[in-house]
Amino acid sequence: MAKIIFKKPEALTDKQNHYCPGCTHGVIHRLVAEVIDDMGIRDNTVGVCPVGCSVFAYDYFNVDMFQASHGRAPAVATGIKRCLPDRMVFTYQGDGDLASIGSAEIVHAAARGEKISTIFVNNAIYGMTGGQMAPTTLPVRRQPPAPGVEIGN
Repeated sequence: MAKIIFKKPEALTDKQNHYCPGCTHGVIHRLVAEVIDDMGIRDNTVGVCPVGCSVFAYDYFNVDMFQASHGRAPAVATGIKRCLPDRMVFTYQGDGDLASIGSAEIVHAAARGEKISTIFVNNAIYGMTGGQMAPTTLPVRRQPPAPGVEIGN
């Protein structure tokens, strides 16, 4: 009899992931799902995913999921948690959503001591809109031009 040493977590659906090659969303989904399974809370968990690449989390997590407006996942999660205090409520947010338009939402939720968990996916770009800089994109130190090289306007 073969011993199973690796399998898909029950907290993940069978849907094939669509994320860009090299993106960490798939890995993070698996890690979150493994924790949900290990804690035995799949039937008692509610996730909230906002606009951006993370919006598709509802397709991949085998738990109750809500969608929220851009940056507003902490507010939606707060409402869910207050209505269903026995549930484990988490938000799954990208850097553009959480560190940009939603920064005030998460700061205020933390200041109020809301009993929610937030998964912050920081890939340092706005991936869904073509890869422009995000609030978490690291600055690049530019080298000065070589001697005798002019840079035009």
